[in-house]
Amino acid sequence: RCQPLAPSVSAWLWTRPQVSDTLIYLGSDHNGNAARAYVLRVLKRMGGIDPVDCGPTEEEGKVDYPILAARVCRHVHDSRQLKLSAFGVLICGTGTGMCIAANKFPGIRAGLATDRATAELMREHNDANVLVLGQWRSSLSNMEEMVLAFLGASFQEGRHIPRIRMLERMDGGF
Repeated sequence: RCQPLAPSVSAWLWTRPQVSDTLIYLGSDHNGNAARAYVLRVLKRMGGIDPVDCGPTEEEGKVDYPILAARVCRHVHDSRQLKLSAFGVLICGTGTGMCIAANKFPGIRAGLATDRATAELMREHNDANVLVLGQWRSSLSNMEEMVLAFLGASFQEGRHIPRIRMLERMDGGF
């Protein structure tokens, strides 16, 4: 379970049992709960990665997407600051709200995917570290395909590096 954020988050990241070198943080609003549960099961079956369910929990009930986007993005950011391989998967009804919210955070490059090629290319060309999906717009099998494509792709660097540097400079505003 995704732990609440605290100053000791780095200690938590280093002491939690990891099954791999890659952390995958998953979160959704109430509209994406079914898809999040499905994607979590797929990732656990795969092996080689360490999926972390960031909620919401049943006790949290209906939640606003910015809260879960912040939770996942903070963990992706903090893990990457510690030089860990970390990615996020966010799911809401259309994916649009989660994508807007995720891209508000420094160091986060979130992309909304509707097909396998988009999920793969956002990693290869944009070095995306958060995949956003819409439960109302994609089937579960399509989501599985997109998640696997996203996680299986690597940043191609080369001609894309100057563009990523431009994006990084934009993290501070205008």
